[in-house]
Amino acid sequence: MNAQNKWFTNKAEYLAWRTEWRAQYAELSENIREQKLSRKDKDALIRASAQCFCWRYRQEATALLELRKKSKVEAQRQYLAAKQTVTAT
Repeated sequence: MNAQNKWFTNKAEYLAWRTEWRAQYAELSENIREQKLSRKDKDALIRASAQCFCWRYRQEATALLELRKKSKVEAQRQYLAAKQTVTAT
């Protein structure tokens, strides 16, 4: 998903974008869960590696949440603009 470079111009595109976003966020969440389990391993190298991956995945998840927040604002802006256009005609 290249969500940072792709926005939407109508409701159908927004819903498709949101579906894609959810799939990517779910994948990241699963990766975080797996890495958290790996941190319980007896091997110190595996634990350290899991900690690094967990941190990185969390940073990506946070960025995705911020992107989702911005997408909601943009969707609302487009909705109100369309509503105002319909009301004006």
